[in-house]
Amino acid sequence: MISKELLLGYQSTCYSILNPKIDIYLTKDNEALHSFLKEHHFNSWCFITAWNPFSNALSLEDNQRLNSLLEQDLTNYTVFAGEGKDTLGDWPPEISFFVGGITKEAAIYLGKKYEQNAIVYGEINGLAELILLAE
Repeated sequence: MISKELLLGYQSTCYSILNPKIDIYLTKDNEALHSFLKEHHFNSWCFITAWNPFSNALSLEDNQRLNSLLEQDLTNYTVFAGEGKDTLGDWPPEISFFVGGITKEAAIYLGKKYEQNAIVYGEINGLAELILLAE
């Protein structure tokens, strides 16, 4: 079960594509993101990481190893480097991936595979949506 504090942290996070620089916030319309999606012909996307499974802090080496495995699972997609930045200041940024053209089902599968409590998913002209995965 995800605590209220952790949920607030996810909801307050800035999900950033690093290049081009696009900051994504939940429930906020984002014209830069919509333009980016149209330019790349993406109808859907997700923001995902393998860092800190079930929000348990791991070493940098373990997190990098897990993200390398996730990156291998993403080879059939167009992927952009990203990071999830906690705007409340409770934890350091997590290296992440913005994945263009992924289905909601595939994004959820990968989030569960890498033991994430949540992922962020969106569709063109829609808002970013936090999808809770932890039971």
